[in-house]
Amino acid sequence: MSASELKKTKPKYPENIEGTHCMGNHWTVCCPNKHLQYERYKPTKEVIQLHYKGGIYRVFICTRKCSKDITTLAKNNPEQFKKTFIKTIKPNGDLVLKHRDTGVVAQVAQKIDTYNDKSASGKTKKQKGGNFKFFAHTRRRKHKRSCGHTSKHKKNYR
Repeated sequence: MSASELKKTKPKYPENIEGTHCMGNHWTVCCPNKHLQYERYKPTKEVIQLHYKGGIYRVFICTRKCSKDITTLAKNNPEQFKKTFIKTIKPNGDLVLKHRDTGVVAQVAQKIDTYNDKSASGKTKKQKGGNFKFFAHTRRRKHKRSCGHTSKHKKNYR
């Protein structure tokens, strides 16, 4: 669609610039932060983890500036974040996010995990993935000078 066609036709249901309904892909298609363009929402390209009131949520956004705006607002001023972005909270803990300008539902932020601010170790209360750490062997072994193996590969190194 050209820009003039987009301006003329207002969608009946909220959709993004690409023409996909915001409900598509489990409500992860439209960005709740960016301003409207031709009365349509910006499409999402990136995923962030948002920490808000003891929960970690998966939010889809369009740019890094949106990511910075949303995360700083949720961290520094949770009441303003709730007023600006949250329409309701589902019984399973997911946040229903509305668009900051229109107030129409744009996205559903899935609750991934919970965290506790007061923990000294910085780990989440419900640890996902366990405590396994993998240490890779980083030291590379060198051949000895008398080893005939290195002379076979000298042509490739020059």
